[in-house]
Amino acid sequence: MVSHYKQEYMSKNRYLLFGASLVLMMLQVCTSYGQLTLTVESGLVFNTYNDVRVPNAPDNQGSLFSLTDDFTPQLPGPFLRVEAAYLIKDRHTVELQAVPAAVNYENFTGDSVSFAGTTFRGEGITGRYEFNTYRASYRYRVVNRERFQLDIGATALIRDARIAVAQGENEAEDVDLGFVPLLSLQLQYAATDKLSLLLKGDAIAGSEFGRAEDVFAGITYALYQDSLRLKAGYRIVEGGANVDQVYNFALLQFADIGLAYTF
Repeated sequence: MVSHYKQEYMSKNRYLLFGASLVLMMLQVCTSYGQLTLTVESGLVFNTYNDVRVPNAPDNQGSLFSLTDDFTPQLPGPFLRVEAAYLIKDRHTVELQAVPAAVNYENFTGDSVSFAGTTFRGEGITGRYEFNTYRASYRYRVVNRERFQLDIGATALIRDARIAVAQGENEAEDVDLGFVPLLSLQLQYAATDKLSLLLKGDAIAGSEFGRAEDVFAGITYALYQDSLRLKAGYRIVEGGANVDQVYNFALLQFADIGLAYTF
């Protein structure tokens, strides 16, 4: 007689085997019609400026303060960025991205700060800034030469942002979940058979959504044939909004390194 634990173990294995088979089938279908590239990036992030006022209505305003100048930014751990891009017939790219980012701040240097309806005074005031985005992009390859490609398109971005100020058990926060349309561009130049220069970004400016830029400039280098490539460079994420709910403009800089695998 098979024990209950052994039956449970076998059942879990069947589910894992089914899941792995499903993933392999999806990869096979995808690679039959185009190229699927998975990219994972990490590195260090630095917050250059981050100005905040909540609320920001003319008749109801909090304190205007800087998370970078009025606090001490804490060096965060390595970030993680995940991308999945599907190239169809060497012309059409559909891409999904998950881009989380967060920075903590300590040692407020002012006497008091009014934020989101709460006034904090004295010592032990801390802050936190979160800017997580989830994106779906489409780009069309307008130039497709042997060594040079230029893709232009659009990105639909879901923004999950949070700014918080705390002092002991007392905390106030401003949370913003919204949609932002962006223009998308990718430019790639193959300097050698293995080394390529890459400029890639999403951006919008001067709209009701405020402004936003996420731009990467760097290189890719073939480690194994053309399937596994090293990706390294510099990235900026900048932008913000000036609306009644919140005034916030921030610049994050990234030292970026990752791996890209094409199936």
